Amino acid sequence: MADAPPPGYASTALLVVLALLPAAIAIAFAVTGRAVTGAGVLVGAALLAPGRALVDLQLAVDVLRASRPEILVPTSLAPLEPAAGLWLLVAGHVLAAVAGALALARAGAEPGSVYAAEFDDPSADRPTRARSVFTRSALLAGTIAAVGLLVVPFASDNAFVLALGVVDSPAPARYGLLALALGAAGAAVFAGSAANLAVARGMVLGLLAAVAAVTVPQITAGLFTELLHPAFGPFLALAATAALAAALWSVSPAASAKDADVRLDLRSLHRVAGVLGVLTSAAAVIAGTSSLIVADGIDTPPAYASRLFLPVAVAVLLLSAPMLASGSAAATRPAFIVVLAGVGLAAAGSLDAAFTATGASGAVTVGAGVWFAGLALVLACAAAVTAAIAGGAERDDVDLTERSYALPVAAPAAVAALLAVGAYGLPVLKAPDLVAPGIWAEFRFASWGLLIALGAVVAAAALAPAARPPRAGALLLGAAALVGFRALEYPLTAARAADGRPGQGLWLAIAAVVALVIAAATAVSARR
Repeated sequence: MADAPPPGYASTALLVVLALLPAAIAIAFAVTGRAVTGAGVLVGAALLAPGRALVDLQLAVDVLRASRPEILVPTSLAPLEPAAGLWLLVAGHVLAAVAGALALARAGAEPGSVYAAEFDDPSADRPTRARSVFTRSALLAGTIAAVGLLVVPFASDNAFVLALGVVDSPAPARYGLLALALGAAGAAVFAGSAANLAVARGMVLGLLAAVAAVTVPQITAGLFTELLHPAFGPFLALAATAALAAALWSVSPAASAKDADVRLDLRSLHRVAGVLGVLTSAAAVIAGTSSLIVADGIDTPPAYASRLFLPVAVAVLLLSAPMLASGSAAATRPAFIVVLAGVGLAAAGSLDAAFTATGASGAVTVGAGVWFAGLALVLACAAAVTAAIAGGAERDDVDLTERSYALPVAAPAAVAALLAVGAYGLPVLKAPDLVAPGIWAEFRFASWGLLIALGAVVAAAALAPAARPPRAGALLLGAAALVGFRALEYPLTAARAADGRPGQGLWLAIAAVVALVIAAATAVSARR
């Protein structure tokens, strides 16, 4: 932009590295004799290029509604004219899309050439079972990444920097965000279902590089730009894409050559998920024991909002240990995935408290607890996606032809789901001067954590009646622990408000826990 104000942070080197990353990875693979993997990198990155171009064109239409602090932070309402750099940036996206199209078409390689022969090598093909497992898992990861790209990229207390998601964004940025979401989901599924493992690996690396090019500047802006704060969306998109990339690259060509060897990868996925769970627990403990805010010369209040991290960390750690053992991982996995939603519940509440405090005074800055809360959230997302991929791999080895819907389990599970709606929608603590975040009213950043936890409980209650008895029991017990975290908010945070008393949400949470435990006991003892 001509005569543009400076960006919110020193972003030039970061943006250059992120822009060159897909091409650099593709060249590195080509030089080392893995041209097909390099071609996949170009294809994966190209699927996000149209969306990125449309998002950048918003700078030419209305820079004040572009929400691009990594490029500039407006200081007035004066209009800005686009300069040559903007058109070069858009041209770069167009060339990236063309490169991906050429790579997809094998760049006109002659039949019998080395490049075409590598593409047509049948020894690199994945079996139908492996492709089916990763297609379903990639659909889940791509959907999560798409949601992360559609929501607001950061929170803003600066009137000149708007935090806009897909709903609030003007055209062409709105259409660019939609194209980004579709491109991310499409690239993930394309990579998961690709017949050639080299192509699949390259595509997911290209997708990860492209998602990083969008999200890393947003995350950095939220962390280092004055009056801006991080949001969960970019972390979610980056974590889901990284987990899918890790899963695809953890599959060895030898293991993917035979359907019977997919079980070997299942053990590897369980161990990766377990390690991520242990790391999540460690980050949650640090987040729960560190200061959320720092203020010079001011006594900061206790971090009540982050106390929920401690019981969540204990539960995640207890479930992570069995994930590392081959004999117990499969039985523990459903509860492990559900309980990880508790990290989102705790992180959203902690970040909401920190952002509210920093927005109230310029003398208040975020403390170490905020960084570790964000780290715990990213690790939890990666662990959940990895465990979900392992679940898809296991289901391909199970005969589900005689599976039935267990009505004795469905009844208490349905009651529990209804009680959970009230537990998360109504406050667990009531006080004269306390305005608690909610789902239907007082929707704040913390409300996203309530929605994540509620969605996990409802999903577990809906899936359990159709699941195998041990898995159904694990799902429901995990959901019971998740609702239990909501009930623990009262004893852990009651001291934050004078004259506090239990709210309706506390009693509904306790009732939901009881209903879920009954449903779990019924599922385990039921005969299908």
